[in-house]
Amino acid sequence: MSTNRYKCSCARCSQHPDRFTYQTRQVITKHAKKYPPVLQPTGVDTNADAGANLMNDASGSSPESEGTDNRERPEIPPQVREDEYDFDFQHMDDQHAEEQPRYPAERQAPVQELQDFNFRPVAWPDDQEDRPSLIPRAFQERPGVRLAYLNTVIGNVFGKQSIQAATDALNNQLNCMLLEGVLPEHPRPVRHLLSAKRRLGIDADQWITQYAICPECWKHFTPAQVKELPSPECTVPDCEGVLYDEHTDAKGKRVRTSKKIMPHVSLIGSLRRMFMRPGFAKSVRDSRQDRPGQNEDEDYVMTDMHDGMLWHELETNTVREIGELGTVRDRPQDNQPATTKLTEHRYGLHLTLNIDWMGILENRPHSSGPIYYAINDLPRDQRFLQVNVICAAIMPGPKEPNIAQINHCLEPSTRELMELKNGVKMDVYGEEELADVFADNEALACDMPASHKCNGTAGHSHDFHPCAFCDIDIVKINTPEGYNNSWTDKDDHHMLRQSFYSKDATPARQEAILRDHGVRFSILNVIPGWLPSRKSALDFMHCIFLGIISHLFMRVLFGGYMLSGMGGVNSPKRRFEDIINDVKWPSHVTRLPKNLGENQSLKKADEWRRLLTITPVILWWSWRDANDEIPDTEPPLPPNTVAPDFSRNRRSLYQAILFLCTGARTGQSFLAHYCLECLQLRIPLTINHQASMHTADMIKKFGPVYAWWLFAFERFNGMLERVHHNGHDGGRIELTLLRNWVQTHLIYEYLLALPADTHSFERDQINRIIKVQAQDRGSMMTQIAVYQSEAAEDNVRLPLRNAKLINLRAYGSPQGVFYPILLQYCRSLWPDLHLVGDLSCDNGTPFYANKVARALTYIRKGGIRYGCTMNWCTHADSFAFISQGRTRVPVQITALFVVGVLDVVPHVCAVVRRLVSDDDIPAMPWDLYASTLGIHVSYTELGPQEVVPVSRIECPLALIPVHSNILKKDLWITVSFDHVSLQTAGNEPEDFLEDEDGE
Repeated sequence: MSTNRYKCSCARCSQHPDRFTYQTRQVITKHAKKYPPVLQPTGVDTNADAGANLMNDASGSSPESEGTDNRERPEIPPQVREDEYDFDFQHMDDQHAEEQPRYPAERQAPVQELQDFNFRPVAWPDDQEDRPSLIPRAFQERPGVRLAYLNTVIGNVFGKQSIQAATDALNNQLNCMLLEGVLPEHPRPVRHLLSAKRRLGIDADQWITQYAICPECWKHFTPAQVKELPSPECTVPDCEGVLYDEHTDAKGKRVRTSKKIMPHVSLIGSLRRMFMRPGFAKSVRDSRQDRPGQNEDEDYVMTDMHDGMLWHELETNTVREIGELGTVRDRPQDNQPATTKLTEHRYGLHLTLNIDWMGILENRPHSSGPIYYAINDLPRDQRFLQVNVICAAIMPGPKEPNIAQINHCLEPSTRELMELKNGVKMDVYGEEELADVFADNEALACDMPASHKCNGTAGHSHDFHPCAFCDIDIVKINTPEGYNNSWTDKDDHHMLRQSFYSKDATPARQEAILRDHGVRFSILNVIPGWLPSRKSALDFMHCIFLGIISHLFMRVLFGGYMLSGMGGVNSPKRRFEDIINDVKWPSHVTRLPKNLGENQSLKKADEWRRLLTITPVILWWSWRDANDEIPDTEPPLPPNTVAPDFSRNRRSLYQAILFLCTGARTGQSFLAHYCLECLQLRIPLTINHQASMHTADMIKKFGPVYAWWLFAFERFNGMLERVHHNGHDGGRIELTLLRNWVQTHLIYEYLLALPADTHSFERDQINRIIKVQAQDRGSMMTQIAVYQSEAAEDNVRLPLRNAKLINLRAYGSPQGVFYPILLQYCRSLWPDLHLVGDLSCDNGTPFYANKVARALTYIRKGGIRYGCTMNWCTHADSFAFISQGRTRVPVQITALFVVGVLDVVPHVCAVVRRLVSDDDIPAMPWDLYASTLGIHVSYTELGPQEVVPVSRIECPLALIPVHSNILKKDLWITVSFDHVSLQTAGNEPEDFLEDEDGE
């Protein structure tokens, strides 16, 4: 091999003080591919940026040197200066510098639209920032040194040791190795806790940028920009905010401390780490062979977001431009002949943006706002795991920001999203060449207030523009016109034009634009291809469960005295509470409060969803007469109360509620019938009722509801709420929360990246960290176990513990009851084996009682646990619905087996007993919608035992015991709990977080 060396001026070597290093030809060739040369624009002071990282550690730098910082620096467009903080959407030539598009004086649009001209690109300044290595440097050190690092981190993070105590413990371990003569000299071990974290790659601060934000306008500044500011006053015109306090530290150095910070994580940096995980790239869906437009077929069954229309509409390599008259258009990049679809790229990521606020403190109001990005290209069983969701930033409290402040908070991640739309080269695990990774924001999925803030539309209580999807006004919400499809959809391009008018307008003009057109400027509008109405998803969870259903119970049923306590033990209120308390729920289902008649407010959407599922049964039980019918009358009013303005007729109201229960499962048409029936009963409606009229459009655009509703993001908020913090304002609480999130990612990635020859001691320490986080911080261990062990066949997963062989002749009650039915079932399953009993003299394959079956305590299908009566720990999950053709039948699961004979593939089956039913059971008021509502009525009897494959198990059920006044018998009413269609094997996000062993 040649030893001659030559100058290398790649992006990595150019950071040397000499601007180059001497390398061999082979290394130069490798560097040219991996670290292409960076073109430095004129007028950019690279030395100023070189000191930017020093500002990052101004409050506390690492005592030990980490070595030369060999990291890549992104390219800066020549037309942008680093001191250009304010975003300029109209990058104009000098001859047009003083010309600004004006908002038209007339409030009505002209009849003939003018042809726009002189389009200019919507440009965005880029910042240079270093990023840490994707491969922990500790992997280059001895296993004993890595173990010492791990012990130190565990003592500090989980053992509550101070930084000094943990550092002393690290030095003690390294000194012991030094005395024994086994401490390596190269690479030299570090001797401080912070340096140990960085060597291991689990120091969250390496990936978090602490932006200083103005306490008034929330304009953000990087640490380098704060260092260069001439004064602490905010640079935004007319803003009186003060950015930082300046003081002298113990060493006599002037230090600037930001008054308010917003922690932020790079979207591109997070994706770089994810693509270096083993197996992550293979999990990303390859949509290049998909056929768009399949959901135009009425018989096509959508299973995920990739079946929605928007999945195939997103484009890459585009530039957004604005004309002199405000027209906004997207065109291909200058060096591209045409735009390309996002689905044409192997790694074209479809992202969902979610923003929400949560209360962090108990003793005073404090709302923090996480910004999440979910990757829709991952399978649904992996998409909503915490380790696969990017928390890009957490907006600081104590108050929720307004839309202008939100724009500043979204600016860093939006800038990176614009880069991803045009492709970013990244290392991919297992691939030699760099891959082009593209991404676009497919959906803005938030609750209604947050969605209106983020996309710049008027609030949901606005008089003229309360809906972000149509031109309805607040008056039409309580008229049939709001529910008969007579409205007109919003014009996204008109909204974009008015949005950019609003950006440069005076405050008075902005209010006029908001009043007349219902839109304000949003930072998302600078993204090429972004449409504020079309790409905003209506959140089904908040709209239906927390909106319409809550309105029904709180305003109509409880507020209208439909469940009063008049009548003592036989009052509607008492019967309502008793039947709810008698419901036998599956173990994974959230329980309802026992005193719901008194404590009528439910806090969680999941509780309202559970209540609606059984509403047809509990209202029938509460209102029924001696003939098991609902009276066609109004219930008596309690004393000293005033009758509401709407009709209280129980039968009419019950018929309307059946439409709601059916519409929550099937869609928009039944919801429209419910709203129209409510108007007939003079029940006042809200914006949620009218917004639900867009449910069908949402499903067509984004796929099934369960693929994009917000249950998973609400769970993430709950996980962050449980993180311990010091309660300090100014963004310090949010910094602690984001550190916890990023550290969870880093520990998970460290576990996946451990070398094959890693000692068991080190793996045990990593598992110890995971177990602690599973107990304290959101079931991380359970998520990893689900990720690693989910089976593809029938979506069925068995317990992690291997089941033991049993003797079928001695198993069951009475003993041996399972042997003959399993033998008969296996004969039909494997007819070629000619199975015979083990005591038979006939020719064939013996079916040995003690060698063919293993008993299971439970199985999981679609993430939901199903138990059996043979195991008392899982008895509560022994009821389920099984498929029978195109119908469902309720059964009780007696036993679960894995059977196998000779070398055939083992088969998982269940022994079940059907709930007995016949035509003598009287008609129920919900019978017309029983199949849709998933309600089945049966006797309290069980049929004979039969064996079925577990693939026929469809969903769990709730069992409600009632007494029939007509039959004078007890009955069982069973209600399904799947919330998806019969053909869909989907499950709810929260169901992935159950205990693993189930015992």
